[in-house]
Amino acid sequence: MKSVHQSIKDMMSYYANKLSNKEVLDILQKDSIESKIEAKYILSFLDSMCTEIAKDAQKNTVVLKQPIKTSDAEKSVMLLKIT
Repeated sequence: MKSVHQSIKDMMSYYANKLSNKEVLDILQKDSIESKIEAKYILSFLDSMCTEIAKDAQKNTVVLKQPIKTSDAEKSVMLLKIT
């Protein structure tokens, strides 16, 4: 997680809080994935986050001082796959 862009971490944190996902918040706080279980938490969360972003994009919701777009979800997933 240390090589993930801060803006992506901020967005993940926003949605982890919104979705009350304590496991992901804990992983983000320590800035590392240390087990297969934690990796599964992140993968499952990304799916939920993308769904939530799609809903928010339809409502023109402002997230982290800018309107959220579905492309933001796509970028975050692609950047996480690369790192």
